[in-house]
Order: sequence, then C-alpha cells, then structure tokens
Amino acid sequence: MTLHIINQSPLGGSALQDCLGSFVEGDALLLIEDAVYAAASPAEHKLPQGQVFALAADAQARGVTLAQAVTGIDETAWVDLCVAHTPIVSWFR
Repeated sequence: MTLHIINQSPLGGSALQDCLGSFVEGDALLLIEDAVYAAASPAEHKLPQGQVFALAADAQARGVTLAQAVTGIDETAWVDLCVAHTPIVSWFR
C-alpha cells in the first residue's frame, strides 16, 4: 500500500495525473499545499474513491472546502499515514 503525496495544484502541472496513472487499489492519496484545490471537487479531478486525504491546515489557508469524499487531517494523522504505508511517493514537479 503506497502513500502518494502531491503538493501541486491540479491546474499547475501534471503531478496529480501522473500519480493517478500509477494508483492502485489499497493506495492512499494525500493532498498538501496547492494540491488541496483538487479536494474541493474530487470527481472533476478523477480522484480515487476511498483513501483520499487533504491537509486541513492547507485547505483552510487557501479557503478550500473539502468535499465529503476527502478526509481532512492534521500533521499527526499525516505521520500516522506515513507509518502505515510503504513506500511513500512524493509527486513534486
């Protein structure tokens, strides 16, 4: 079970689409920084159903309301995700 971490806006590059191309069942997706913009409309950005998380502080700082399908987490939960998943892949471009 891989944890995929994305920090780039879905409108600012291809990191999200590249990630989703390698996403398999059982993986988890964490949206941080500008990637939280995708958390407002997961269907539009074709986010997988289930294990999709967004850093709540980043969403709040950007005025993004998380869709019901996206779980907002804090830094402690982020660490828990990292402990629970191997490998961890950061999609930074």
